[in-house]
Order: sequence, then C-alpha cells, then structure tokens
Amino acid sequence: MYVPLESWYNIHILTRSHKMPHIVLKGQIKDKKKVHAYVHSLCHELGIGRMWSKVIFINFKTVLDDDNQGVCWGDTKEGYVDISIARSSEGVKIPYEMMMQTLAHEMVHAKQYIRGELNGWTQSWKGKKPRNYKYENAPWEKEAYAREEDLFDYCWRTMG
Repeated sequence: MYVPLESWYNIHILTRSHKMPHIVLKGQIKDKKKVHAYVHSLCHELGIGRMWSKVIFINFKTVLDDDNQGVCWGDTKEGYVDISIARSSEGVKIPYEMMMQTLAHEMVHAKQYIRGELNGWTQSWKGKKPRNYKYENAPWEKEAYAREEDLFDYCWRTMG
C-alpha cells in the first residue's frame, strides 16, 4: 500500500518540485517561508539542488542532546537526511541568525551524505576507512566549518 510521505510523517512538505530535494520543516521557527527559501538557496550553492529524489528533514527543537546547536544524519542509500537545529543551548536562547548559520553548517553535512562523501554507518569519508579523528580534525567537520559562514552570508543575508 502506498502511503504519501506527508501522511506517514504527519507533516507538511514545503517542496514538491521535480527539480529540488523534498524539504520538510518541522518544529517552531519564525518565518518558515524565508527558511524554506534559504534552504533552497543552500541546496543550489552546495550542488544538490537538482537531486529531486532526496528528502531533507529539518527539525527545529527546543534543545538537543549534549547541548549541541545542530546535528545531521543521513543515509545515502535510503536518500534522506535528518537535520536538527536547537533553539537553545546551555539554557540560553540561540539567536535566530545563529540558528540559520548552524543550518548552513548542517546543510554541508547533508550534501556530504547525499553525495556519498560521508557514510554515517561506517564513518568513512570519500570511501576511505574511518580513523579516530578528534571532532575538530574530522575532514567532514573541517569542510562544514570552512563553508558555513560564506554560505550563510551569501544565502541568508542576500535574501534581505
């Protein structure tokens, strides 16, 4: 039996374009239309804008485990990425624009999962076996930190 994605997850899919990944926003966040446009822009800049068969779930939550500001998990074979963005960390509300920069960081990881560069099951990077990287030395984190600010500046701040 076919169950539409919207019914299965009891959510609203904001993107049903044949040219873009399906983008699913969940949780409380102001101006979802602007966030949706921002994610579209990030997809384009990250080179995943035409991956129409993929699904990107973005969950805005009050807090995340270990006081993380953002987390991302993906499965290349299943074709989805699940991003969570915190609205507060260590008991302090995270400013809206900082959440959007964190979203840019996590979207770099989304690209890595979608393109098969990062395999979350094996923690392999571009087909190489995992090493015991410290968090800050992991190549996937280096790329995400290197790109997040420019992506945020270009994709968010140019939206007005």
